[in-house]
Amino acid sequence: MASDKKQLPKNGDETTETTYDFDPKTGVTMKRRPSVKTVEFPGESKDSSTKMRNGYQLGRPSLVKKTGQYRVGYRGIKGSKRKGYFRDLYQTLIDIKWRWATLIFCLTFFFVYLMFAIFWYLLSYSHGDFDNLDNPAWSPCVIRMKGFADALLFSIETQTTIGYGTFYPDTKCGGSIPLVFIQITIGFLLETLLVGFILVKVARPKYRRYTLMFSDTMCICVEDGELCLQIRVGDIRKSHLIDASVYGIYVGEKISEEGFVYPLYQKQMEFEVNGMDDRMFLMWPMVISHKINEDSPLYDMQFEEMLANTFEIIIVLEGTIESTGEICQARTSYSSKDIQWGCRFSNLMDFDLETGQWRADFALFNQVDPSPTPKCSGKESAVIYRGTGIFGQEKAENLTRKAVSHYDIRLEKTPENFAI
Repeated sequence: MASDKKQLPKNGDETTETTYDFDPKTGVTMKRRPSVKTVEFPGESKDSSTKMRNGYQLGRPSLVKKTGQYRVGYRGIKGSKRKGYFRDLYQTLIDIKWRWATLIFCLTFFFVYLMFAIFWYLLSYSHGDFDNLDNPAWSPCVIRMKGFADALLFSIETQTTIGYGTFYPDTKCGGSIPLVFIQITIGFLLETLLVGFILVKVARPKYRRYTLMFSDTMCICVEDGELCLQIRVGDIRKSHLIDASVYGIYVGEKISEEGFVYPLYQKQMEFEVNGMDDRMFLMWPMVISHKINEDSPLYDMQFEEMLANTFEIIIVLEGTIESTGEICQARTSYSSKDIQWGCRFSNLMDFDLETGQWRADFALFNQVDPSPTPKCSGKESAVIYRGTGIFGQEKAENLTRKAVSHYDIRLEKTPENFAI
């Protein structure tokens, strides 16, 4: 959208002058609130269109990426607040990145090997083994150990129970048996914890979201006489989620009656799947719908406002993994730029007569078809289709194309219909 201002502020300056936005596609000129402040980023060029509105960028960056990761950073966590990460050390290790987890895994084992190598070296040193290396009658604590390198190798052999046979402890040395017991016990405990930590990190249920699909865009169309926002979801695995449910979160700006500004205010958005409310049987790709009615945060938004990119819709899909029983959550985000007005998702389900199975064509997952939809708010749409507006219910029904079911298609393909 092009912006026409009376005067552009310098970098870092603010202005409260009235700003008009003109959209050449729709031919609509919108007037912003005079109280809205527009701030240019410091260091940007004069002709840069990157600006901030009440603390966040116009054409606002999303809070959640398409892949589900959050785009939120934390600052000001100091001192005692950071101790919580160490008190919950196991969860902290699971959450860290793989490169750090691998480094911690290797360094922990090496530190234990090194620590017990020092113990074995000190035991042999205090026993006088290194002073009697050439004495054939001497019984050392560790047979054939002549230096620290041998002690390190013996420590690794002991903890991993490899036993090459090069070095072995002598029971005549009083401290050898207790030290072997302590090292093997600690080694078993350490391996159990670290190997379990790696397995949990590999098998985290959050990775299940990579086989769950969300449509690239969301459609706004009229469904059963109501303005609806629709999104398609799918699961490419044959082991599907159990008890799957979906809900949405509207994130936008809110100004309270006292004038306090919430730049990221959350509102609940109810989605329904066919006639099952928010529950879904996700064996094939489904279209989830949000009715833009009185309970919707989009109800009073005009067509131009809904495309102004001042809000974000976060979709959350939850379910239980059938094979493990763990709960999985997949997320994605949509903004105004992802809206396709007057469209609905194409049908991708078809019955294959050759195999006798229903077939889902994921190549059509993001394909849409045009659908007659008025460019108005949900409130005005309710008057048109449900009230006593300029269109009656009969006229509204005439605007939509006649639907053809799979049953009708199969009847058309029967041999009787092709008989001459």
